[in-house]
Amino acid sequence: MSLDIDKIILHSLRPGSDGQPHADTRSQTLVPDEAVQGLMAELHRIYNGKGGKGFGFFADPEAAVAELADGEEAPKQPSPAFRIALEQLLGEQMEFVPFSVSMTQLLVKHLVEHALDEQGVLLFAKYNYVGVDYLMMALLEGKESVTVSEALELSHIQYLDIGKLNLVARIDLTEWQTQPDSRRYITFSKGRVGRKLGDFFLDVLGAREGMDAKLQNKGLLQAVEDYCDSQQLEPAERNDYKKQVFKYCTEQASAGEEIEIRELSAELPGDNDLDFYSFIGKEYELEDRFPADRSTLRGLTKFVGSGGGLTLSFEQKLLNSRIFYDPQTDTLTIRGVPPNLKDQLTRTS
Repeated sequence: MSLDIDKIILHSLRPGSDGQPHADTRSQTLVPDEAVQGLMAELHRIYNGKGGKGFGFFADPEAAVAELADGEEAPKQPSPAFRIALEQLLGEQMEFVPFSVSMTQLLVKHLVEHALDEQGVLLFAKYNYVGVDYLMMALLEGKESVTVSEALELSHIQYLDIGKLNLVARIDLTEWQTQPDSRRYITFSKGRVGRKLGDFFLDVLGAREGMDAKLQNKGLLQAVEDYCDSQQLEPAERNDYKKQVFKYCTEQASAGEEIEIRELSAELPGDNDLDFYSFIGKEYELEDRFPADRSTLRGLTKFVGSGGGLTLSFEQKLLNSRIFYDPQTDTLTIRGVPPNLKDQLTRTS
């Protein structure tokens, strides 16, 4: 196994009698035995494959003030408490246990401020995976289930639902220390509703939002479209090209890996004078690597749209063969209605 745990500890969050979250803290780190190793390996794997993550970097209050225009009022600056404590931890000025306790208290403070009702087992882990050092903070939910003993008797058990990672953040310590200008060494869960969870993590970590992964994926789609236009590809060639891009990106996502633009370009056909990587240049402002966003990538092979109670999705190759669009009348004509849809229409007509 290429994952090595340096330090790991568990605390817990529970609702208090006042309705606010409270912490129960542990005074010793865990022994990294087989169970702990297995837990961290699974958490690392799940988090790598988790979509919708936010990316950020530690805020520099002085730089933020310097960016203000004359007369512009300075916004509330993020607290550097987390960064300072982390620097003390890495500089061996603070032990791991007091660091985790202090950061747990900081987390509880911000949970109250953001009116977030969270409870469960809070994990702090400093570990190394294939030469990269990480610090992970994750809230794991406890679940109850039923098991059968060897005597075929039922009993209740408690377990951690590690497949459901709603509140988790990770810092790439290696990237932070070796590439201080990076804007993506912090990653955190953003949640599916609004910005509440994302804002919470930015406040806790004293961070500013950096790379927008969804925007990067949209930029990739536009670059692919423009490259196909520049090469004057026929419809069938264009569809095949997009399929190759889609295949590479989804395979990277399934493996928990990021899209590497140079690597993607090497797998795509192109003339000797202008391959895909050279075509992109700096015009599209794409990072050299970024996570795949599956919902955005669907636009490589499908047309998808919804509104007014109508949702449509179909393969792009069907346009002008089975599906026809008339811009004059703003209508779609479908030839060969899917059997299950046809059956529903027939029964209700």
